[in-house]
Amino acid sequence: MHVPAPPRPFGTLALAAALLVCGASPARAQQDTARILLRPTFALGTGMFAFYGDIGSKHKGYSPLVTRVGFEVRATTPVTDWLEVGLFAVHGRLGANERSLTRNLNFESRITTGGLLFTYNFNQLLKPGHLVEPFVTVGFESVEFLSKTDLFDAQGRRYNYWSDGTIRDLPENAPNAADAVEIQRDYTYESDIRESNLDGFGKYTERTWAIPVGVGVKMCLGNGFDARFATTMHFTRTDLLDGVTDASVGARKGDGSNDRFLFSSFSIGYAFDINKEKKKRFKPTLTPEQMDAIAMNEDEDGDGVMDWSDKCPHTPAGVPVDANGCPLDDDGDGVPNYRDDEANTPPGTPVDERGVSLSDADQLRAWLNYKDSANVTLVSSRVESFGPVGKPKTTRPSDASKRTYMVQVGSQMEGISDEMIQKILSLPDVRTIERNDTTYYVVGDYDELPEALRRELALKGQGFNGKVMMEQDGRIVEAPDGKQRSAEGTHSGIPELDPNDTRTVIRVQLGAFRHKLAENIFHGIPDVVTVKGSDGLTRYYAGAFTDVNEAARYKVEMLLKGFNGAFLTAFKGGKRVSLKEAGAQLSVPEDLKSLPAGSIRKDAIVFRVQVGTFAGNVPMETMGKYVELGNVTPVTGANDVRYFYGTYPTRAAAEVARKELQGLGFPDAFVVGDVNGRIILAEDAEYLLNEP
Repeated sequence: MHVPAPPRPFGTLALAAALLVCGASPARAQQDTARILLRPTFALGTGMFAFYGDIGSKHKGYSPLVTRVGFEVRATTPVTDWLEVGLFAVHGRLGANERSLTRNLNFESRITTGGLLFTYNFNQLLKPGHLVEPFVTVGFESVEFLSKTDLFDAQGRRYNYWSDGTIRDLPENAPNAADAVEIQRDYTYESDIRESNLDGFGKYTERTWAIPVGVGVKMCLGNGFDARFATTMHFTRTDLLDGVTDASVGARKGDGSNDRFLFSSFSIGYAFDINKEKKKRFKPTLTPEQMDAIAMNEDEDGDGVMDWSDKCPHTPAGVPVDANGCPLDDDGDGVPNYRDDEANTPPGTPVDERGVSLSDADQLRAWLNYKDSANVTLVSSRVESFGPVGKPKTTRPSDASKRTYMVQVGSQMEGISDEMIQKILSLPDVRTIERNDTTYYVVGDYDELPEALRRELALKGQGFNGKVMMEQDGRIVEAPDGKQRSAEGTHSGIPELDPNDTRTVIRVQLGAFRHKLAENIFHGIPDVVTVKGSDGLTRYYAGAFTDVNEAARYKVEMLLKGFNGAFLTAFKGGKRVSLKEAGAQLSVPEDLKSLPAGSIRKDAIVFRVQVGTFAGNVPMETMGKYVELGNVTPVTGANDVRYFYGTYPTRAAAEVARKELQGLGFPDAFVVGDVNGRIILAEDAEYLLNEP
C-alpha cells in the first residue's frame, strides 16, 4: 500500500526556494535543513577607499565613492543556512590631502589586507524565494601599509605653502623670498614617510591588525552566480597610516584616535557545488521468492487465467474464456463469440472478420481485392448524395463498417471528348474517384442497394451505361450482380440525355492546367470535379447550382481563395449552354470560346520552410528553440501540427533559408509551397508560379 509522504515544513520549503534562486540544483533544494550544504563561493570585486584619520579632516566634505581604487578577492562557504564564513583579501591605495592656512599635509598609502570574515544573512527573517538578501559582516584581519607623501616636484624643489595660497620654491620668510618662483604640485608621492622621520618616530612597524565591520546586499543571479554590494569600515589598531599622530611635531600634530578606512565595493561570486550525490543503485526490496510469486500469480487482463499460462493475453473485460485464457468460439469458425455476428456457422464455411459466411461471389471479390491491393483512393473533395441542386451538402462522416452504394457513369485514363465532358458535368451530383491512373465518375450516395438500382435505371433513361458500385471499409468494389445488370441494354456510341430534362446545372470552372494539381490546393472545397479533356488540359469545376446568383456568389468565394480567372459555366441536357440561357442577365454578348482557362493567383503563392511535425505535444526543448528562432507559425491538421518558418516569394529564397536553418540545428527542414494557407509540394507551387 502506498503511503504518501508527509508535507515538508515551511522552513524547508523556504530554504529550498532560496537555494533554487541562488543557483542550487533541485536535488539540493529538497534536502533536509539539518544537512549543511558545502558550496564554496569564490568572488572578485572592485571598489573605492575612503580614509578617516588625522589628515583630511576625517574625510569631511568628500564622497567615499570618489577616491582611490581597490580590489578584493573572497572565498567563503556557508556553515548554516544563515551564517557564512570565509577568507578575504583587499589591495589598493588610499590617501588624503589637507590644505589650509595653518596646515598643508598629504599622503598616499599602499594597503594590503587579509583575514577571516563572518557573514550573517538574515535568512530566518526573509520570505521564501527572495531575490535580494541583506547581510552584515564582521571579521579579523592583518593590514600592511606603505605610506608616502608628496614633498617635492619633479625638479626636486620642495613645496612651500605661502599665506596667499600659492606654492613656491622658497619659504615665505626666507631672506631672498622675493626671488621665489611659483610652482605646482605634481601629486607624485615620492617621499617615504617612515624614512623621512619628520616627527622622530624612527623605524616603526608598517603592519597592524584590524576589525572589518560591514553591511551590504546580495542579489542571486541564478546558476550559482551572485552579485554583492557592500561597504566595510576597517578599524585598525594603529594611528600611523598617514604618518601623523598626537605625538607629531608642530602643525602636524593630530588626535589620539586610531586611523580607519572605508572600502565600498561591488563583486561577482560563483558557488561551486562539491556535494554531488552519488547515483543510487537500485536494490530490490523483495526477495527472489517473493518476486517469483508475484509473477506466477499475475493476471493482467483479469480473465482468471494467470499470465504465465494465458495463450490469449489482453482479453477484453467480461469475455468468457477457456482454460487457456482464449475467448470462446462455439461454432469453431475462428471468430470468438463476442465478435461473431453469425453464431451457428456450418463447419468449414469461410467467414469474414465478423464471422458471417462468405458466398462464392464474396470470395472472388476478396481475391480480386487482394490482387489489386491499391484499389481506390477517394478524393477528399466531393459532392454528396443527389438531391435538390444548390449549395453542396456537407460530406457525411465515414463509417468503416457501413456499406454505401453509388452509380458509376463513366471513367477515363487519358483525355475524353468535350461532348462526354458536357454530358457528365450536366449531372448535378457527379463526383470523381481516382484509382491509380484512372478517374471514375460516380453519382449518388445511398444506404440501401434498391435506391442505387433505381438511380441506375434513371440514368439509363438518360442514356448513361451505369453500374452500381459499393463502398465499404474505405474500398470501392462492384456491387453483387451489378456487372450483369449493367450489361443489359448496353448500346454503342455516346449516350443521349433525356431531351425533356429542363434542369440547368451551373458550375464554377476554377482553372485548366497542363500539369495536374495537388489535392491540398483544393482543401476546404468539398465539391471539386476533375476532368481531363482530349486537348491534354485538366479542368477543375466546383459547385452545382440552378440559381445563377448563388453560383455567382460561389464564384466570388473561389476568387478570394486564390483561383484567379474563375468563371461560370452552364450545362443543360448534356450540352454546354450560355449563361443567358441559364438565366443570367448579360450586359454584352458572351462568347464562350473566348473565356479564359483560369489559373491560380500568383500573389497567393509563397514558399515556406517546414521545421517540424508533431502528432502530440511539442517537447519543451524544441518549443524553446522555435521561440528563440522566431517567425515560426503552427498549422493544425487533422492528426498533427506542422511548424513553418518564414514566407518567401521564390523557391530559391526559401532554399537559402532552409540551409541556414539546418545549420542552426534543424536538420530535417524542407521547403513547401503555400497557396492561400493550403500547403502543397514545392514543385507544384513552382509550376503554378511559372504557369503563363
